[in-house]
Amino acid sequence: MIDFAKELNPEQLEAVLHGDGPCLVLAGAGSGKTRVITYRVAYLLEQGIGPENILLVTFTNKAADEMVRRMQQLTGSESRLPWAGTFHHIAYRILKIYAPVLGYKSNFTILDSDDSETILKLCAKPFKDTGRAKFPSARVLQNIISFARNSETTIADVLDLKFPQWMIFADEIKSVAHEYELKKKEANAMDFDDLLVNFLALLNNESVLKKYAEQFIYILVDEYQDTNKIQSSIIKKLAIVHGNLLVVGDDAQSIYSFRAADIANILQFEKQYPNAKVFKLETNYRSSQEILQVANDVIVNNVKQYKKELKTISKGGQKPSLHPQMDQGSEAEFVVSKILELIDKGVPPNDIAVLFRASHHSQLLEMELVKAGIAYDYRGGLRFFERAHVKDVLAYLRILNNITDTAAWMRVLMHEEGIGAVAASKIVEALKKATNIEDIKIIGQEVLGQKAKNGWNNFVRIWESMLSNSRTDTAGLIASIIDSPYKEYVQTEYIDSKDRLEDIAQLQMFAQKYNELEQFLAEATLQEGFNRGTANQNKDQSGPKVVLSTIHQAKGLEWSAVFIINLASGAFPSDRALQEENGLEEERRLFYVAITRAKKHLHLSYPMAGGWGDSMAGPSLFLGEISSDLIEDHSLLSSNGLVLDDEDAGVHYESEDRPLKIKPGSFLRSLDDL
Repeated sequence: MIDFAKELNPEQLEAVLHGDGPCLVLAGAGSGKTRVITYRVAYLLEQGIGPENILLVTFTNKAADEMVRRMQQLTGSESRLPWAGTFHHIAYRILKIYAPVLGYKSNFTILDSDDSETILKLCAKPFKDTGRAKFPSARVLQNIISFARNSETTIADVLDLKFPQWMIFADEIKSVAHEYELKKKEANAMDFDDLLVNFLALLNNESVLKKYAEQFIYILVDEYQDTNKIQSSIIKKLAIVHGNLLVVGDDAQSIYSFRAADIANILQFEKQYPNAKVFKLETNYRSSQEILQVANDVIVNNVKQYKKELKTISKGGQKPSLHPQMDQGSEAEFVVSKILELIDKGVPPNDIAVLFRASHHSQLLEMELVKAGIAYDYRGGLRFFERAHVKDVLAYLRILNNITDTAAWMRVLMHEEGIGAVAASKIVEALKKATNIEDIKIIGQEVLGQKAKNGWNNFVRIWESMLSNSRTDTAGLIASIIDSPYKEYVQTEYIDSKDRLEDIAQLQMFAQKYNELEQFLAEATLQEGFNRGTANQNKDQSGPKVVLSTIHQAKGLEWSAVFIINLASGAFPSDRALQEENGLEEERRLFYVAITRAKKHLHLSYPMAGGWGDSMAGPSLFLGEISSDLIEDHSLLSSNGLVLDDEDAGVHYESEDRPLKIKPGSFLRSLDDL
């Protein structure tokens, strides 16, 4: 028998012992939510509930396996939970049995992302030449359709909310989505979204619903703040008989709305289940109280939330510190110097993380780490110079610098519609006869067929845009590429086109230091080669490495020391997020997640100069929400009594309970000593 009172704190114990009926467990950061779920399952098994009568839903199979392993250790039993896994895993198992009810054969195929894109390309083919603008790529179409299905809304609403640039194609995209559904059904295939959509449809069948709603006496759901509408609907149906539904999550860590996660699921839980019990886990086992006070001070500004006040069991921490720097380069140098100090003091490199709002914020820091010989792991995507769009821009510049650069030519030409490997090779061969740059414009017309000529003409527009700039203006050359049809290619091809264009803008900023194109390309190539070499060495090394990560990728992780960089106005919160409904509150939750990753050391920094070096960006408005006495050097948060209203700050708040204390930019007044 497990001594639950000894193993759990009072908050956890309440949820474990009294989790019958609909229950919402609000688990603050680092409060032991996995422990509560694991012990709750162990408690149910001790009470004689059969493993087959417990449904445990998690967001990764790895999380489910970890919980089952812990449960086995607790109970001393080798028995597994047969119904533990992700929503998609559970749906697949049941659909394999009942697919014929929906008109599928039981041996249906599951399509991966590449399979889906292949089918969508076929469906979109009739709409490729509309005469208006380039039709979105299969990858973009997949994201639009997926978001609509997971949020249980229409494609028109999704376009209006998330992708207004594609609204002109609303009718065509609806037609593509309809054709896509038909082709999947004809092929007896389902994509990942179908697993959930069809599972919910299956639960509308009375006999199927009766079987599983009666079987699952207890249902437990992890990370409930990350569920979407369709997942919430599935759980509600399965709990209709016994009503024993325990969901665990933290509304303050709901940061995935871009994946159709709906914070309303957790915020409206008591409305959906009127007799629900609410348990709060507010004891944090990760961070010092000084760090938690900053987190509490920030998140209290959100209007739509369950109020929580995190407290810790650890004592004797140090206050977080704020470090304004002149520009992003100075900020990168500062962070590297502090990392070296921490390592010298005995902090393992892999217990140090640098977090940022967007991937393009890391470029200058990566370069400084390389210079300092500090190995690092990059989470949340590719290193800066390895990203496809960055390589594209460098390839355009390379052919301008050297028209016989075969690899660069193949890269830029293969982007163009109608130009495949064979056509690109013809152009490369013909280029060997070119005597000057002007010859290039006519080469494609001479060797290509009509379909490929259209793609070539598009390339010529990019080429002419580059030729209008001086080779001594490297940043200007990059700007000409951004303003050329290549921008349209990025917007058409990628769902995250704005992030990719910001990466290119960051490359443009890097290029401002160079007056010669050849010198810039040499430096960029050295950076790319060095980074790749370092990355390959890192794979072979078992030694600890500093972690660089987007905040979204860092959720659920923790480090002794955390740096949150580029806390500048316009960067964090991002201007784009502020334009979306509830965007400011989600950005604040993102900042809260970043803060609560730190155990002992938290360093906040921002560049005073804007991204282009000629404007004063000022600090993030979130920094203005932190009480000055919570920061190590509180003079940096002193505003001499300046209290500005919401209109002055340029931000709309739904509550006047806590006005913005410092207008973005007013910090600069207190930095005269730098």
